[in-house]
Amino acid sequence: GVQAGLWVKDMDQLTTASEYSSGIYKYKVAKNGDFGSALGFDITVELRGKYLSSTIQYTFSQAKASSSYDEAAFGSVVVDAPLQEFLMPYDRTHDLTLSLYSKKLPWGLNAGLTGFLQSGYPYTALYTYAGGDKIAEDLKNKNGMRSPSSMHFNLSLSKDIKFGKSSLTFGVNIFNVLNEPYA
Repeated sequence: GVQAGLWVKDMDQLTTASEYSSGIYKYKVAKNGDFGSALGFDITVELRGKYLSSTIQYTFSQAKASSSYDEAAFGSVVVDAPLQEFLMPYDRTHDLTLSLYSKKLPWGLNAGLTGFLQSGYPYTALYTYAGGDKIAEDLKNKNGMRSPSSMHFNLSLSKDIKFGKSSLTFGVNIFNVLNEPYA
């Protein structure tokens, strides 16, 4: 079978902060004023066979907002600039999940293999200035870079043992079969 979905979400009243002065003191007050949007589509294809079944699920999505999260509003850097949407740190534009499973293996074993492929997270590049003595974030291209993509596979094996009308299942799960570092 095939399933597909398209979704769009507009977000407003996200938490931000405003800075105020009182004499020699400065303080920040939280308020709802940032905005964002998320859009994407999902497609899932499931194939069922006599000996082997599989599922492939792909998601394309983009999450943008005018501030990363409420903690960012309370950081030490104050930028007095018009609000502009940029990719969120949790954005993963491409996400692919592959699953293979079978209950018809020799010796009555059941097995499942699941693979996860995901684009890297966005981040803001650093640059040097003043003769290489100072490092700063590239705020004109906030979250304009991407970390490397990641790929992980998990394996599951199980065996059912019957005792009259009851059965007992023994199993093992092996996570991150290829021993790839998690990003």
